[in-house]
Amino acid sequence: MVVHTTKGRVRGVTLTASTGKQVDAWLGIPYAQKPIGPLRFRHPRPPDRWDHGHDSHILNTTQLPNSCVQIIDTLFGDFPGSTMWNPNTPVSEDCLYMNVVVPRPRPKQAAVMVWIFGGGFYSGTSTLDVYDHRTLVAEENVILVSMQYRVASLGFLYFDTAEVPGNAGLFDQMMALQWVHDNIAAFGGNPRNVTLFGESAGAVSVSLHLLSPLSRNLFSQAIMQSGSPTAPWAIISRDESILRGLRLAEAMGCPHNRSEIAEATECLRRMNASDLVENEWGTLGICEFPFVPIVDGTFLDDHPHRSLATKNFKKTNILMGSNTEEGYFFIFYHLTELFRNEENVYVNRDEFLQAVRELNPYVNNVARQAIVFEYTDWLNPDDPIRNRDALDKMVGDYQFTCNVNELAHRYADTGNNVYMYLFKHRSLSNPWPSWTGVMHGDEISYVFGEPLDPNKSFQPAEIELSRRMMRYWANFAKTGNPSVSEDGTWTATYWPVHTAYGREFLTLDVNSTATGRGPRLKQCAFWEKDLPQLLSSTSTPQPSPPPPAKDICASSATLQSPGSATLLLLLATLCPLLATLWPLLATLWSSLATLSSTSLQASSWSLLASSSPILTTLWPLHATLWPLPASLWPLHATLWPSLATTLVATHHLPHRSTMPSIY
Repeated sequence: MVVHTTKGRVRGVTLTASTGKQVDAWLGIPYAQKPIGPLRFRHPRPPDRWDHGHDSHILNTTQLPNSCVQIIDTLFGDFPGSTMWNPNTPVSEDCLYMNVVVPRPRPKQAAVMVWIFGGGFYSGTSTLDVYDHRTLVAEENVILVSMQYRVASLGFLYFDTAEVPGNAGLFDQMMALQWVHDNIAAFGGNPRNVTLFGESAGAVSVSLHLLSPLSRNLFSQAIMQSGSPTAPWAIISRDESILRGLRLAEAMGCPHNRSEIAEATECLRRMNASDLVENEWGTLGICEFPFVPIVDGTFLDDHPHRSLATKNFKKTNILMGSNTEEGYFFIFYHLTELFRNEENVYVNRDEFLQAVRELNPYVNNVARQAIVFEYTDWLNPDDPIRNRDALDKMVGDYQFTCNVNELAHRYADTGNNVYMYLFKHRSLSNPWPSWTGVMHGDEISYVFGEPLDPNKSFQPAEIELSRRMMRYWANFAKTGNPSVSEDGTWTATYWPVHTAYGREFLTLDVNSTATGRGPRLKQCAFWEKDLPQLLSSTSTPQPSPPPPAKDICASSATLQSPGSATLLLLLATLCPLLATLWPLLATLWSSLATLSSTSLQASSWSLLASSSPILTTLWPLHATLWPLPASLWPLHATLWPSLATTLVATHHLPHRSTMPSIY
């Protein structure tokens, strides 16, 4: 049970899986120096040797390591559906440790699977019960490795300095991957066959390693469950990240001006770590997490969208997918009064429209109305169940399913083998209300073999589904194909390759091996193509100076009040009318512009206005344009009919680079 590593010897422990099989485990191996004191916020540093040159010293690695400092979820009290994600080991800044679990007897050149936990980059730990490594290792004869990495501001604060360089949590992961590369052979693993797998923020992390020029050569292939690098919540701009850091400094009573970065850093280093993570949360939207990765120019050399477009990523096999109800888990935490943790929750039409507004705070009215139109069942627009479920699909599509699809399509386009799934089974023992369906994270227990535990209340069909999924995941790690085992035998169900033209996926469900296309191709086309095209087609650059009526029509882009939809309809009616009146206005203008007396101008305008209330509205705008030469108006008269058809211009959230964000 003693293994030699590059930093010294470690002693492990033999454990028994729930199925009765034994495995060997080394728990809490240090892979970096303690990130405390002056090392807080910095990239990790390699650990010192622990034997200090004395071969007799062996490090005991027999206890689960600390979890990194994070907030604890208390919203639903001791409800197991939420507390299952809270840390189950003490939280500490001293947390950069990893775990290695190996089958017995010790294998040689075994496939290695490295798990990266999720939690929105603000929470999570590799030690959760639902991630219990023992069953997957014992049943599938793979080596399973996991690491703790820093989360929240301690892992992702960014000030664009050497002291606070950002992405520290990703560099933690990369140092752990380097440790695997250097040491896993001593445990019986094959360093040339390492598969990363993760869920949610863990899946985003895996995908960022696919893009990173620094870490992409430290592993072979990747599995991503409900996450991709183009998820709206995965990346924020550097400016936005600095701004959030300064807001945190202000909340902690530290210097918080842009010119005081050094002082803010020193002050934040002195603060209690738990106080830091408790003060990170300001007014954020759904799925918006305070401190997340950035394009730092080092770990990431370009934005994920551009990296994918230019094919700047690791070319390898990938397996990925999502669940049918990805949105509900997050809606619970964002609309707590409407979405209660109980049965018989319904959403009427007014509540649906208000929820769409609250879940889409950064888009303009045209975009919001388009979203309402896309997710309304127009055969039953007042159906409270369909309205409730539509909100789940709206959030789930945009935040998870569609960007997972996008990555799969990009990879398939470049000729890589892509295997895609849609997880559709709801466990009978699921503690959440029945209407929540198959939520974000529900597949994890099946990947790690929890249904095989005889002390848990899973049904035989669920046990079979878990065995099938463990085999798929392990086969992929061993051979690059979930359908093909190490000995060349095929699974009973063939998992089709996801192609750019067919977009095939396999359904993961009890008593079902159906295949499909997509998933949710229509809805994803809305987010990825229709909505951006709508906003682009309704966006017109402001001419300088603009025609008065153009000002009115274009100003509808900025309408955000509750009555905006009504005003948009009014403008849609007025603008064609103004286009018709424009030749008359141009003629009158030429006459009025020759008048030198302001009183004559005003009296002429009053006479004109008395015949048209519409022109009364235009008076303040025309009053500023009297000096314009009359010769310009024929040109405006020519342009106006086309300009008048444009009603709105899109708003862009400063730290978003692509679509308007739902969160």
